[in-house]
Amino acid sequence: MNRFFGTLVLCLTMWVTGISQIELGIKAGLSSYDLAHDGFLVKNSSGILEWNTENAGYGHHLGVYTRWTLWGVYLESSLLFNSNSMNHHISYYGEGGLVNVIKNEKYNHLNLPVVAGIKLGALRFHGGVVGHFLIDRVGEVFEFDQYSQQLQRATYGWQAGTGIDILRLRLDLSYEGNFQRFGDEIVIQNHSYTFAKTPGRLILSCGFRF
Repeated sequence: MNRFFGTLVLCLTMWVTGISQIELGIKAGLSSYDLAHDGFLVKNSSGILEWNTENAGYGHHLGVYTRWTLWGVYLESSLLFNSNSMNHHISYYGEGGLVNVIKNEKYNHLNLPVVAGIKLGALRFHGGVVGHFLIDRVGEVFEFDQYSQQLQRATYGWQAGTGIDILRLRLDLSYEGNFQRFGDEIVIQNHSYTFAKTPGRLILSCGFRF
């Protein structure tokens, strides 16, 4: 999959090498992240532990983009630093009774979306592929005893959406889905679980053309 994605990006870049209308700019925005799962119940010697992750996490991104345009059709690639965070709600019985805690978790990725689109006046419509490359993950959740998670270092997905150009501003609203699940496996107190569905997110971006 890594080789296929790299070859696709290289071929598309070579195809538009001779196009004279090239645009460079910066891009930043926000996203809403949805894991779409119902949580886990963990049974152990001290009772039942309930583990729920918020369906909607939030993130932000910042980076650069390049757009090649010919006859109203364009190809745009971006290099974005993306950070997503989410909260885990954990309930269990301790020495003093029922304990409820919230642990935060943050994921940092380098994202490489490549989309093709058509421009109709000021409006644009686009779709394409995106690669996510994990940089690191931090958070309070790792302080919880016997918690670990096996994440894929590289995952791939798709994007589709619309946008509008106003002078030098580039506004985009996109939906992103993934071809793979969020993680291979989470381990909670020696019990292994997997997320049943692929995550998706709604992305709002604002770009500025140099």
